[in-house]
Amino acid sequence: MSFLKKSSFAVCAAIGVGAALVMTALALLPAAWAVSAGLLPEPAGRTAALVLAGLAVLIATAVIARARGREALVTGGAIALGILALAALCCALGGGKCAFGPWLLYLTGALAIGCLAGALLGIRRNSHKKRRR
Repeated sequence: MSFLKKSSFAVCAAIGVGAALVMTALALLPAAWAVSAGLLPEPAGRTAALVLAGLAVLIATAVIARARGREALVTGGAIALGILALAALCCALGGGKCAFGPWLLYLTGALAIGCLAGALLGIRRNSHKKRRR
């Protein structure tokens, strides 16, 4: 964690984007298997993807913000925007099968909620500090 304290903001944001992408991909494997096996309907798989993406941003933001001790909301926003930019880039390069649509707005909402919740969890408060008047 001391590596994150000494790193620049851009490096920490890139590490957060990478960690959130890996966590999302690993968490989506069981959901994808359940949809392909017929255990879950396809709309439930889409909902699971949004929830897991938001949860991954929440965890990455909370960990990085807690390690750095500052810039919690900005770090979360950078992580969320990085993932959203990668999704839009994959859409643009995907051809006819990948299209921009309402799912991109849903993804934006899920990432924003994860960003805000992660920033709130990542803020460290020392309860032993006393206020001086």
